[in-house]
Amino acid sequence: AVLAAMVLALAFVGCKDDDDDDDPSVITTWYCTEEDDGSVVTETVYFYDDSTFKVVESSEGVNITFMTGTYTGDTTKDGNVVITIKKVVKGMLEDSESLELVDVPSEYASEFIWKATISGNTMTTADGDGELSAWLKK
Repeated sequence: AVLAAMVLALAFVGCKDDDDDDDPSVITTWYCTEEDDGSVVTETVYFYDDSTFKVVESSEGVNITFMTGTYTGDTTKDGNVVITIKKVVKGMLEDSESLELVDVPSEYASEFIWKATISGNTMTTADGDGELSAWLKK
């Protein structure tokens, strides 16, 4: 009986959960690093095969999903990509420390569209205000 229980336990542990086959896969990953008040902050953007993306901000071992949305274009080759930010941390929209992801209000939607140009291992983005950022391919 003990042997049967061990075999059953091993069989259960060995089973793989394949229910997540529909999860999107990362196509490309880009990052930029800057210093903010003496801390090194790395922003990483993950582009997925379902035309979605997320930006994760990392500093001192803390990772925060900063924004999510959709994109058009091919992030695997040189060319142009349009990034439409759909959700951001609440603190970007109002005077708040909240890290909760919230929908971008429609009146701000045009400010949350980035135009990106990929050339080799560099992606240059221009946000809605025209501010440029350079990202490196991982």
